[in-house]
Amino acid sequence: ENYQKILGDKVARETFFNTFYFTVVSVPLNVIITLVLAVFLNQKIRGITFFRTAFYLPVISASVAVSLMFMWILANNGLLNQMLESVGLEPVRWLTDPKIALNSVIGVTIWKGLGLNMIIFLAALQDIPHELVEAAAIDGANRVQQFLKITVPLISPAIFFVSITGVIGAFQTFDLVYNMTGGGPGHATTVIGFYIWQQAFKYMRMGYGAALAYIVFAAILGLTLIQWVLR
Repeated sequence: ENYQKILGDKVARETFFNTFYFTVVSVPLNVIITLVLAVFLNQKIRGITFFRTAFYLPVISASVAVSLMFMWILANNGLLNQMLESVGLEPVRWLTDPKIALNSVIGVTIWKGLGLNMIIFLAALQDIPHELVEAAAIDGANRVQQFLKITVPLISPAIFFVSITGVIGAFQTFDLVYNMTGGGPGHATTVIGFYIWQQAFKYMRMGYGAALAYIVFAAILGLTLIQWVLR
């Protein structure tokens, strides 16, 4: 009966759409940005340890603290809008516009998780035998060719791992949504993790929340198997 109700629940459909959108946007962006960042931070330059530490700090920062900071930055009269107004641009309703709010949460989520995947990619990059890169350079490969033909294939296990954990993490997103938007405006930022909590613990519809959770489990399992086959 709960599963039948989910099929007819307009909010549940919107929530699943938001979750898939969140996943499709956040996971590839996270992988690309963190990989590029890891490549830059893999250089032997002075003070590189400071930058590695700085990029990792958001990972160990409390979600509540991160949420409060970005609520201040992205508020209608917040720091970011004040900067936009100072250069003659119109302010943006980052957290109160239904068309923008979810993208704002995605941006904060990516920022908070950059350091973890960066460390994973950094470890993978440092495990690449330098002789292979030197041999490719001698054969005439430029930096881009070296990256695409040597680096990417050799770190593909790390890319695979980061992609799978990214999808699982996206489907479990809760804390930033809870703290920053409460699922609003309307249901624009209501993702499935937040909706399960809302149904089970706010409205005390435990069976309905559990049914939603089983659907999420099946979706994560299916997507993980697809990624496993395509790896």
